[in-house]
Amino acid sequence: MAKDNYLKNYRKILFDFRDSYKLKISDIEFLFFVYDIKSFTANDVVKNYKSSNSFITRNLPELLNKGYIKIYLERDHNRARKYMISQQGKLLVTRFYRLLKESNYAF
Repeated sequence: MAKDNYLKNYRKILFDFRDSYKLKISDIEFLFFVYDIKSFTANDVVKNYKSSNSFITRNLPELLNKGYIKIYLERDHNRARKYMISQQGKLLVTRFYRLLKESNYAF
């Protein structure tokens, strides 16, 4: 078996995280997307992340309430609210990556 197949156990770990953290799969994948972005607006998500409008109206506020993202800059005049991934969100993604890498050597 190839030693560099980190995605071999992606689905297993993804579903484990979904159940353990009470998140939707789309929420976890969104955290992957914003992991290395300093800040983003809802409009940035619409333009750059393939998601439905309901993701912006339902999932984004839910991730904010659960503490996985936070407000980086509040809305002001013509400027949209900016968000960023929180420390809690970064730790979740880092743990996911670590488990992917470790699970590759479990076989």
